[in-house]
Amino acid sequence: MRIGTAQRVVVFVILSYTTALLLDVTSLYGWLPLILWGFVRMWSVSLSVVLCLVIFRESVSSNFRRFLGFSTRLLRLYLLSPLLIYAALGIYISLAVPLNLFDFSAYIDLIAEEVSSGLAGEQAAHSAVILAYAQIALAYATAITLNAFLALGEEIGWRGYLYNLLGSKPGVATALGIGVLWGLWHASAIILLGYNYQINRLVGVALFTTLTMLFTYPQLSVTEMAGGSVLPATSFHGAINAIWGLTMVATRLRWEDAEILLGLGLMGIIAWIVTNIVFQILMKKARFL
Repeated sequence: MRIGTAQRVVVFVILSYTTALLLDVTSLYGWLPLILWGFVRMWSVSLSVVLCLVIFRESVSSNFRRFLGFSTRLLRLYLLSPLLIYAALGIYISLAVPLNLFDFSAYIDLIAEEVSSGLAGEQAAHSAVILAYAQIALAYATAITLNAFLALGEEIGWRGYLYNLLGSKPGVATALGIGVLWGLWHASAIILLGYNYQINRLVGVALFTTLTMLFTYPQLSVTEMAGGSVLPATSFHGAINAIWGLTMVATRLRWEDAEILLGLGLMGIIAWIVTNIVFQILMKKARFL
C-alpha cells in the first residue's frame, strides 16, 4: 500500500471511529434519541468520506458519482442482492432446525402477544401466523427502500471510498480488511450500548466482526459487478437489517445463549461461511457460461 493511500485509510478510519464513539456516548447519556442515533451513526461514515476527500483535495462530486452510479444492469443487481440474504437465511434454518436452535412458532407466539389486545385467543393466533409470514415477505420491500437509504450512509464509506482506496478488487484479503474495520466500527456501540449483544458484549465484538467479514465478500463482488457503484451492496445491507434478526427471535433459548449460538453468533457464522462458499462456486460457474 502506497504511503498516500495508507494515510487516507488511517484518516478515514480515525474520523469514522471517533465520530461513532462520540455519537454512542451521546446516546448512552440520553442526549441523542435512539432512533435518531441509528440514522446519524450510519450516515456519519459518509461525512467522514467527505472530510477525507476535502482534506486530501479530491473531488467530492466525481467520487460520489462513481459510488452512486446507476444503470439498467445495476438496477437488476440492486433488486437481486437482497435475495442472497434470504438464501443465507434458508441455509441457517436448515442447519439450526435439527439442533433445535430455530423455532418459528416462538416468533409467532411473540407476535401473538403483541396483537392479543382486543382479539380473542384464536383470532390472535391466526393473525400472528399471517403477520409472521407477511413480515418475512415485506422485509424485501423494506430492504430496498428505507433500510437501503439508511445503509447507504455506511456503504459510501466501506464499499465505496475504502474499497476504492484498497484497489477495488474483491479478493479475500480486501474483504477481510474491510470487514474487520467495518466490524470494529460497531465495537463502541456494542460495548457501551449493548447493540445486538446486551449481555455478551466483548465476545459480541468478536462475533459481529467475524460476521461483517463474511458479509463483505459478496458485497464487494456485487460492487465489482456494478462497476464500483455501492447501490447493490446497499440493498444487501438493507436486507441484513430487515430479515436477519429473525434468527434471534425465532427461538426459545435464553437471550445470553442466543447471542452466542444463533444468527449473530456461531450458527450465523457457519451459515455465512457456507453461503460464501456456494456464492463463490456459482460466481465461478457464471464466468464460464
